[in-house]
Amino acid sequence: MQPISNYFNRQGALLSTAGPVILLLGMVIIFTFINPRFLSWINLFNLMRQSSILLVVATGMSFVILMGAIDLSVGAIVTLVGVSAAVLVTQGGLNAFSVAVSALGIGALCGALNALLVLKLRLPSFVATLGTMTIVGGISTWISGGVTVFFRNPDLTWIASGSIIGRVPNSGVLALIIFALASFVGTRSQFGRSLSAIGGGGVTARLSGIDVLRTKAFAFIVSGLLCGTAGLLLVSRTSTGTAHMGDDLLLQAIAAVVMGGTALSGGSGGVHRTLTGVLVIAVFQNGLTIAGIHPYVQIMVTGMIVILSVTITLDRSRLAFIK
Repeated sequence: MQPISNYFNRQGALLSTAGPVILLLGMVIIFTFINPRFLSWINLFNLMRQSSILLVVATGMSFVILMGAIDLSVGAIVTLVGVSAAVLVTQGGLNAFSVAVSALGIGALCGALNALLVLKLRLPSFVATLGTMTIVGGISTWISGGVTVFFRNPDLTWIASGSIIGRVPNSGVLALIIFALASFVGTRSQFGRSLSAIGGGGVTARLSGIDVLRTKAFAFIVSGLLCGTAGLLLVSRTSTGTAHMGDDLLLQAIAAVVMGGTALSGGSGGVHRTLTGVLVIAVFQNGLTIAGIHPYVQIMVTGMIVILSVTITLDRSRLAFIK
């Protein structure tokens, strides 16, 4: 079995680097051939607007996956922030600035809860964040009453749909700034190098002098904070809060991270690779929409992409057993 594992690992290293870029270019060519409007400025701006929220969530997820953990609560946190923001506007009468601060605070608090469950109670990240996802989802349904919360606040809408640079939407500009800063932190800072070391082996990282607990806690809090940012952008763009508005982001974020080249087992890849994975997912969905493919089919194909990406990038030599 060892030669087979080595073969998959060698192929994974090659495909995780060049594969997503080749796939992205291929999709652009195919979708442009199907519908020339795919490369129109209107559709490109729309593509940026759609992918910005996923990019923010996937950036936070990258930090967590890089250290060999997982955060299944990202979609639920986005939903909670979106619903809370809508309720704060309609019932609390808060202005856009207060809502934005509250959104970031809620996201960071949820990330801190995940860190507490994983590090203090020593729960596996899969179990801890699955529980958090369920709890946060229940709170979202309770706050919204199970119905869509509509609001009208031009200042809040401007955060995502306005434009300070030409016709480029603010959501796209903010997402790129967040990604650039996170990429710099991930590749140039001690924190980023520590995450890779922890993903490669927690014991070795600890013996190297890395504060494993603090680094892991910070990664979960950053993930929650960025989910709060994504939730703010989503509710600002749609002017509605619903109990399931962020559900699709979990699967898409995992797909984007692993397709970008960060191994699900941790230790290799990095935040800087996530943009390619996000573009693959966004272009794929946008192209299928323009081609008239049903959204349910898009969801099924996205699931297949996750399976394929994990198959390519998973380091089987680090798995003690497979069920």
